[in-house]
Formats: sequence, C-alpha cells, structure tokens
Amino acid sequence: MNFEKENFKKPSLDHLQFRIGELARMTNISTRQLRYWEKQGYVQAIDREDEQESRLYGFRAFIKVAIIKQNLDDGDSLHDAVDKANEQLESAMIIHHIMKKAFQGIEEYEGRVVVNLGYFDDAETQLLYVYLESGKVKYRVVDKREFPITRKSQLL
Repeated sequence: MNFEKENFKKPSLDHLQFRIGELARMTNISTRQLRYWEKQGYVQAIDREDEQESRLYGFRAFIKVAIIKQNLDDGDSLHDAVDKANEQLESAMIIHHIMKKAFQGIEEYEGRVVVNLGYFDDAETQLLYVYLESGKVKYRVVDKREFPITRKSQLL
C-alpha cells in the first residue's frame, strides 16, 4: 500500500459548529425546545466573542441533544433522558481521552493497515497494534527492537 502522510490529517471535532436551526434539523428537535433545554442548563451554546447573537452549538452539544432525543423517544422523562445523556457522555469522554492519548497513527504492517496504540509496557520496549481480520479485531504486540514496521509507510 502506498500512503502519503500529507493526505491524512487528524480530524478535530472541536471545530464543528452548528446554528440552532441546523441542530434542530439534524436532531428533529424544535428550536423552541433547544432554547428551553439551554435555559434549563441541559445543553450549552458556544460562548461567542464576536458581535453575533445567533446561537452556535458544538459537536458535543449535537451528541448530547441526539442522546436526549433518543431517550425521550424510548419513553424516558426529560429529567431521566438528560441524566442518561450525561452518564453516556462522561463515559464517551473517558474513552475519547484514552484513545487520543494512545493513538499514535495508522501504519502498514505485513501488508495490512494497523493502528499503532503506542507502548504496551512501562519499559517502552513493546508496541501494541490493532487491526481487522475477517471482521474481527486482532491485536499484535511487537518488540520495538525487532520493529518490522516500515516507518515511511506511516499514515498519520
């Protein structure tokens, strides 16, 4: 496989922003309901430094609104839906933080694309790679001294 590092950039969800009407259409929640949820402190608009008064919401708010909506559709009260959304987001943020720290890039190893999850041991002698094989997640611990990975094929 021939991968060019410049073609792959780490995506940042922090830059995604949505106007209130866009968020309403994406989640099938009315703008009136979104304003109410914001007033109750369930969701937060992005603080704006410019003179614009229109509300902007980030990706986290989009996810939270979508989770609340799903919980409401499942029959939960608004209070319970918000509590469940907060719990799910907290878990997701922990996973996100761990993966952001662990993720070292995407590389080519033995003819397949693998995800480099960094060092597997405290002595930093073994690297952990994960890949898909026949739809199943597989792991491979590689001794850094043997290091069969061609670094020039690193994607990110």
